[in-house]
Amino acid sequence: MRRFTLCALFVFAVSGAVFAGGSSEAKKDEVFPNKPVQAMVAWAAGGGADLVFRALAAVFPKYANGQPLVITNSGGAAGVPGITQFMKEAPDGYWVMHWNIAHVIKTHMDNVPFTATTFVPVVKVVEASNYLNVRADAPWKTLSEFIAAAKKNPGKISIGNAGPGGGNHMAALLFEKAAGVQFLHVPFTGGGPSVTGLMSGQCDSAMNVAPEGISNAQGGQLRILAVFGSKKFDTFPNVPTGKEAGLDIVLDQWRGVVVPPGTPDNIVTALHDIFKKCIEDPDFAAKMKEMNATPAYASGADFGALVASEDKRIGDLVKENKLGNRYK
Repeated sequence: MRRFTLCALFVFAVSGAVFAGGSSEAKKDEVFPNKPVQAMVAWAAGGGADLVFRALAAVFPKYANGQPLVITNSGGAAGVPGITQFMKEAPDGYWVMHWNIAHVIKTHMDNVPFTATTFVPVVKVVEASNYLNVRADAPWKTLSEFIAAAKKNPGKISIGNAGPGGGNHMAALLFEKAAGVQFLHVPFTGGGPSVTGLMSGQCDSAMNVAPEGISNAQGGQLRILAVFGSKKFDTFPNVPTGKEAGLDIVLDQWRGVVVPPGTPDNIVTALHDIFKKCIEDPDFAAKMKEMNATPAYASGADFGALVASEDKRIGDLVKENKLGNRYK
């Protein structure tokens, strides 16, 4: 009996070792993802960032083994609380984060616990070009007429933006610098209010990004003088790009996906491949068209180069204009 028991124990132990080894091997070869992926959107629900990522989430399971992309919103303080929370998450691929030009700007406006390049770039997913709105009854019919008037009247023609230090404000400053003019910059509490201010005569023009003022331009109340992107808007084929209008500048507000530092390369690659398929999905493209945004793929390396380039451009701009608190 004793001999049988020892033998049985030996067989059980060997079997257990084989079973454990099989489990270990299965875990090693495990497909990714095998559970929901969490996405931090460090802006309030209903905003542009949220809408883009919810559109991604709608198609994500098709390309992620049926696993969902679960959105977590954390609004306020230009996204700092949400980004700070994200920094505490494990670098295992099950947490991703929305990253855009506004977050880069924040790193130069204030002292925050991260930089523009703290996180690992996965993929760029979308871009929306800035454009210049004026009232339909404004004396300027073209961008060149508007710039010529600004040169004759330095500091007198006003341009509204969505708030000091925001993406539209930076775009207006870059436009001002490229055109060699000086505007009176008028801050509002958001892109929508800047359009309202323009229409009520509180400013002469407004630097906007879709969908701000689009319906008003379609309704004939506003005129878009130029789109500062690489191509025209489909809905406004007669509106030139900045380059076509004589000012070679691109002002795009992009959005992309990043992961925590230390995320394994193979997981970054897997996420890249999933999101690339999401960007190419016709349902996602249709949703972006509704928002007047453009699916805009860039690999992790190219997205990282873009972020680094924008980091320098924005940093220089903030210093030149003595904005924010970081460099005081």
